[in-house]
Amino acid sequence: MNWLERLLFPPSCQLCGVPTTNDTLCAHCASDIHVIDTACPLCALPNDDGSVCASCSQQPPYWQSAHSCFVYDGNLAELIRHWKYRKQRVAQALLCNAMTAWLVETQFITTATAIVPVPLHRNKLRQRGFNTSYHLAQAASKALNLPVITQALTRKQHTQSQAGLSKIERHRNLLGAFDLNIAALKQHEHVLLIDDVYTTGATAQICTQLFQDKQVNVHLLTLARALPPNEVAQSLAITATKP
Repeated sequence: MNWLERLLFPPSCQLCGVPTTNDTLCAHCASDIHVIDTACPLCALPNDDGSVCASCSQQPPYWQSAHSCFVYDGNLAELIRHWKYRKQRVAQALLCNAMTAWLVETQFITTATAIVPVPLHRNKLRQRGFNTSYHLAQAASKALNLPVITQALTRKQHTQSQAGLSKIERHRNLLGAFDLNIAALKQHEHVLLIDDVYTTGATAQICTQLFQDKQVNVHLLTLARALPPNEVAQSLAITATKP
């Protein structure tokens, strides 16, 4: 945006609309975004000591590790909705930059040697015009200096929306939805699977099974982690900090 555009269309907060120095968020809206500092290493559920949660202790997921940058609530959730459903490119830039910053600030380390974004079905991709996971993968690639491999994982079935489904229903909905082209991985034995939101983990579980069948280890990274309803208040009070 040049000087004339800024004079005629001054920047404003992307959520509340108050004037800002650039097209980001005002301090008030930014304060409602909760960074995840410590969490269960297997499902990224925030906690106060980084220990494995009870659920993962009883039934460990297929992947090797899981990390999430932010709690999926409030203004962070609103920004994601602005990006996914309103196609706001400023929200895309904000969220991708936030993931890059989180990876740098936390000094994120992984044994993965390649990044694989969770794909959209071609019909959904045509409808939306972009894949959030792909853009987040590009942001992670910038921070971690790892290649992004988009040909490895494809979505071959156009399933119903996962919104409103239980964990079991989500899993059933995705059975057979993905396909793995192991040749595209080019001998990578550890991959970083990236998605936008971890809700129940059903999508990641289905994808990870495909990699596991080919002796490829998966590490999961998502931009945001949804909290179980009965743990929202407690988890936020104990572990979520404000940037």
